Amino acid sequence: MAHVPYEQHWAAARKRFEAATAKHRPKEAKAIAAALNGDAAVIKALKAGDAVHRAATTGDAAAKDLAAAAKDFLKARKAYLAALDKALDEEAASRGDKAAAAACERAMKALAKDVADLDAAIGADADRFKAQAAQAEKDAASAERAQKRWEANINGALARAAAGVAKVRAKPTPETYNELFPALARDLAAQLAAAKALDGLRADPDFYRRKLAPWAGQGGDGPPMRVPPDYTARQITDLIKEFATVCKGVVQLVGGR
Repeated sequence: MAHVPYEQHWAAARKRFEAATAKHRPKEAKAIAAALNGDAAVIKALKAGDAVHRAATTGDAAAKDLAAAAKDFLKARKAYLAALDKALDEEAASRGDKAAAAACERAMKALAKDVADLDAAIGADADRFKAQAAQAEKDAASAERAQKRWEANINGALARAAAGVAKVRAKPTPETYNELFPALARDLAAQLAAAKALDGLRADPDFYRRKLAPWAGQGGDGPPMRVPPDYTARQITDLIKEFATVCKGVVQLVGGR
């Protein structure tokens, strides 16, 4: 919801007050005119509050700035209302006009309510900014936990992949190779899919996920997901070398955060 300027609320409240008391304030009543026009400090405080909204700041900084404006407004409006009330009372007493005094008293109560509503609006906005700050902190903590979990998971998958590569290189047989795939590649691919929800990666995780697809079984049931019994050691070594190259890219992806 767009912010309606506090200063605009004040201008409307003052206009209502002037309309309600117009018939009961002699034009020559300089003390009342001076009191009415003595709202410079009130307006200054409200302008400061409006400036917080225009700056589009949020969180603790905005709440702090708004609290300062609210404090200045409280001080200024107390002085303003006291001076205005005094001027109205003195004018009514000097003329002995009870009807005017009653009308002005009602108008003062209405103005005081408008001022209280402004106080409440500023306070509610400050509370909202504080809540935003708390939520942002909570979200950041949650994001950090999610990142740490992902890093632990993908580093575990990479460690298992490295162990698998070493095992196949040590014994490049179809049996050794087929024990590892497609599970080894699918483990990594799942973590790369989860990485899409994270920020700060230097490369697109889908790029490496697509590279892993043949070992994860997305290219059919044959090589490189599984190899037939007659595959030679050289053929198996070449396949595991390609897989290891993809894993190196994933390592760089993780290390680039």
